[in-house]
Amino acid sequence: MRSLEARLHLGLGISLTLVIATAWWLGHAALHRSTEAYVLSRLQHDAEALLGTLSQRDPGPLASAGAGPPPDELGPIYRQPFSGHYYEIIGAEGTRRLSRSLWDQRLAAEPLPAGRVTDSETLGPLDQRLLVRSAGYRLGDGVVTIAVAEDLNPLLVELQVFERLFAVLAIGGLVLMLLVQRLIVRRALRQLQPIYRDIEALERGTAERITEAVPLEILPLVRKFNALLAVYGQRLERSRNAAGNLAHALKTPLNLLLQQLERLGDARDPAQLEPQRQPEIEPQRQPGIELQRQRCLEQVQRVQALVERELKRARIAGGVRPGSAFDADADLPVLIELLERMHADKGVTIRCDTRVTAPLMVDREDMLELIGNLLENACKWAKSHVQCRLDRGAEGLLLSVDDDGQGCSEAELAAIGARGVRVDERMDGHGLGLSIVREILDLYHGRLTLGRSPSLGGFRASVELPLSPPADSAAIPAHAASAIASASAAKARSSAS
Repeated sequence: MRSLEARLHLGLGISLTLVIATAWWLGHAALHRSTEAYVLSRLQHDAEALLGTLSQRDPGPLASAGAGPPPDELGPIYRQPFSGHYYEIIGAEGTRRLSRSLWDQRLAAEPLPAGRVTDSETLGPLDQRLLVRSAGYRLGDGVVTIAVAEDLNPLLVELQVFERLFAVLAIGGLVLMLLVQRLIVRRALRQLQPIYRDIEALERGTAERITEAVPLEILPLVRKFNALLAVYGQRLERSRNAAGNLAHALKTPLNLLLQQLERLGDARDPAQLEPQRQPEIEPQRQPGIELQRQRCLEQVQRVQALVERELKRARIAGGVRPGSAFDADADLPVLIELLERMHADKGVTIRCDTRVTAPLMVDREDMLELIGNLLENACKWAKSHVQCRLDRGAEGLLLSVDDDGQGCSEAELAAIGARGVRVDERMDGHGLGLSIVREILDLYHGRLTLGRSPSLGGFRASVELPLSPPADSAAIPAHAASAIASASAAKARSSAS
């Protein structure tokens, strides 16, 4: 995309250039017309003065080649050879009288009827550019034609000097106007700075909308964007609420079904049956019924695990929501206190080293879910100590969680990332904590590394989380949550069948 500022500069520059060029051309034409009009007015005056001189004398000599007007009546300029000022008089019978300045050359004027005037340019002596005014006058009973000419070269030289000066001033004025225009455009575009700041605040999660204190031309776009932000927040909230409500609605009937299956198992125990009814039970059918009950119990427990998983997944946003930035100093102490209370019977202590002071550009609920799953997993396997470290790296956020448990072997580390896989089946839980962590990291394009803790000797989970999402991560969180819920429900149905 082209720069808006560059396009404004280009458009205004072309406009100013056209305006100044047009003004220069119009000035050039007007100046030449004014000069010619001034010269023609002087030639008219000389012609009328020459006619007055002729009218005071007997017009008869015009029929012959007699002498012309007295030499001093039109000034010495018409007597000086090739002075640039000339006249030619054509009598009624074609006789011609020339000024002495022509030095026996002619203006090649043609006889004109009385009252007709013509203007023309021609080359005169010494290649002079002459402006010739010819006019026919009635003199006595006859008609004479008086042609008066003046050399334009001295005036044109002065005009060219003036035009060059005007061109230099015009170019200088154009450059000055372009600089002023650049300052004006930048000053005008500076009014968009509040929008840039609000967009950065939206990315950090410290703002919920963009300010509307903007120019009128941008205000409709800002209002549309704010409305889109509001709709986005509502859809995300509805998606989370829907997933949470569905999971909560399924928990109660599943618990009841699980209790009924457990009671059915107790009722099928021959030791708890009445003595008189024990012979009525078919021994060969008890193993089949018990197997079916065990399978139903496993499937119910599987669905329960999926429901618990969806309750956690409903809190995953997969992006930064407005006003929901993660603040480690404010949010982690509450999470650590809660986990220590949950594992108070083991006496687990959690020590967290946080070197991140500013709020992170990550959704608060997602970060709590991510760190919470890692800390909870560490608390389950730890003997007494869990260590958490949060720091900034060159590519984003660095998080590591260590425990002082027995750790995992290489084979166990390779299998522990699989969905639903637990290393120790005796430990409570469904093995979905790390799976949820991986899915959160997939949404943020992060990376999870599992290994052994070098400081505590147990298990270590390391996370690298880019704080700026890549340009191709344009997935909508609400749609992602809906897809996750649909996939989980389909898998639950296939498992139950």
